Amino acid sequence: MSLGTNGRSLQPHLVQGGEDVIHAQIKTVNPAARQAVVATEDGREVTLSFPANANIEVYEPASTGTMGGTLEDLKEGYWVNVEFHENAQGPCHCTSLVCES
Repeated sequence: MSLGTNGRSLQPHLVQGGEDVIHAQIKTVNPAARQAVVATEDGREVTLSFPANANIEVYEPASTGTMGGTLEDLKEGYWVNVEFHENAQGPCHCTSLVCES
């Protein structure tokens, strides 16, 4: 079980091989700092850092699927599925973010 930046349990939907997976909404995104803050459906906020090799996929309307994207493609309010590793020393490390909106 992971803790959000506020120290409360995130209650992830799924745990896969040590990674937590949550459904959340983007609150803020800072591409220059490679960070974002997301909020789960119950209002818990998680600060994420994105390493250079993080997988980011954004909604592609023409195919109604997703395509490779960048942090610059993400906007406040988008709903996303996030895979991350907890980091006790700072933001959680995001390994994959798939945008649903």
